[in-house]
Amino acid sequence: MSQTMLTIGLPVALAWMMFCVGLTLTVADFKRVSQFPGKVAAGLSAQLIGLPIIAYGLIQLFNLPEVVAVGLWILALAPGGASSNAICHLCGGDSALSITMTAISSLIIPFSLPLMLPFVLSDVSAIIPMKTAIMQLIAVTLVPVLLGMMFKHYCSSAGSERFAQFAGRTALWALFFTVAITLAANTKVFNQLFSVASIAVLLLCVLGMALGVAVAKGIGGDARLSKTLSIEVGIQNAGTAIFVAVVQLNQPQLALTPLLYGILMNIPAIIMIVMSRRDVRERA
Repeated sequence: MSQTMLTIGLPVALAWMMFCVGLTLTVADFKRVSQFPGKVAAGLSAQLIGLPIIAYGLIQLFNLPEVVAVGLWILALAPGGASSNAICHLCGGDSALSITMTAISSLIIPFSLPLMLPFVLSDVSAIIPMKTAIMQLIAVTLVPVLLGMMFKHYCSSAGSERFAQFAGRTALWALFFTVAITLAANTKVFNQLFSVASIAVLLLCVLGMALGVAVAKGIGGDARLSKTLSIEVGIQNAGTAIFVAVVQLNQPQLALTPLLYGILMNIPAIIMIVMSRRDVRERA
C-alpha cells in the first residue's frame, strides 16, 4: 500500500501543487525571467557548482562512511524538482524563475552527473536517460503548470475564482501529504534519524539555502529573489538521486542518504513557509 502511494500518490500530489502554482502565473512572468538571464545563470551556478562543493566539504569534514558519502554526493549532483517549485510558490518566491531553473537543471544533469560522480565513486558509469528526465519534467511540472495557467487565462467566472482560491489553500496540505507518503513508504530511515547521515543532509540543505541567499544578495537581488535562489539551491530532487542509486548504479544501499534528505529537507522548507506567511500577515 505504501509503495503504491509513493509511486502514484506522490506524483499526483506534486502535480496538484504545480497546478496551483500555474494558477498564479502568466506568460508575462516567463517573459520577464527571460529578460534577466543573469539571475538564472547565477542560480544555476550556485546549484550545479556551489552545492557539490559544499557536499564534498561535508564528506571530508565528517569523514562520512562510503555509503553515506556517495549518497550525499549523488544528491548534490541532482537537479531541482517539483517540490522546490511548490515550496518557492508557498514562500512567495518567483515561481517562474524557479520553474525555469528546474527545467534547465533537469536537462543539464543527465550530462553533468556522470562526469562528476567519479570524484567520490570511482570506476562507475551512471547515465540518466535524457528521455526519462524530459518525461518526468513534462508530466509532473510543465503540464500541470500549463493547465493552471490556461485555467486562469480562459476561466474568469466567479466560480472559477472561488475554485482558484480553494486550490491555493490546498497547496500547503498537498505538501504535508507528500511528506506523509514519503515517511510511510520509508519507515526504515527512522533508524538513521539521529545519525551522522541526518546531520550531513540537513547541513547540505541549510548551507545550500544560505548559498542561494548569498548569491542573490551578491547580484543585488531583493527578498523575493533571495527566497527563490535559496530554495532552488538548497532543495534537491531526492527522487532523481534515489533513481540513480537504485536503478542506474544498482546499489539500493546508496539511496539511504537521499531518503533521509527527502524527509528532513521539509524541516527548513516548512520553517521558511511559516516565516514568509507570518511576514505577509504582519504587512497586511
